[in-house]
Amino acid sequence: MLHALGAALNRADEVKSSANDIARYGFGEAPAFEALVARRSDEPVGFVLYFYEFSTWRGRRGVYVQDLYVADDLHGSGLGRRLLAVVATRAASRDARYMRLSVHGGNDHGLGFYERLGFAAPNEQPLVLEGEAFATLCAAKR
Repeated sequence: MLHALGAALNRADEVKSSANDIARYGFGEAPAFEALVARRSDEPVGFVLYFYEFSTWRGRRGVYVQDLYVADDLHGSGLGRRLLAVVATRAASRDARYMRLSVHGGNDHGLGFYERLGFAAPNEQPLVLEGEAFATLCAAKR
């Protein structure tokens, strides 16, 4: 489904994660994330991957949704909303008070979905440091 999500966003070549990566980081001693998988007759048809964070500005714990995927034939069925509701409920039970996520540029369908749920765009610009630039910063601590 992760590869299907990449393909749906016209970014399939950017998905580098393998099943081994997911197993290693999600199911080891200190899981980096949690995930829910929705099934229809034992066939996976959706998933949400999330992890916890803390906002110094809010002074509260929150949850960040990294990925949400729903099979094309189930768009509009309410499955995405239900997956997010389960995450919100689980997060609230761990004292989280907000949910954050990012929408890929050009994903108008996704943006409309999130706006209908009440998500608002904060005055933030997500940035990513990776590859050689990440390695350079790691070396800068010396």
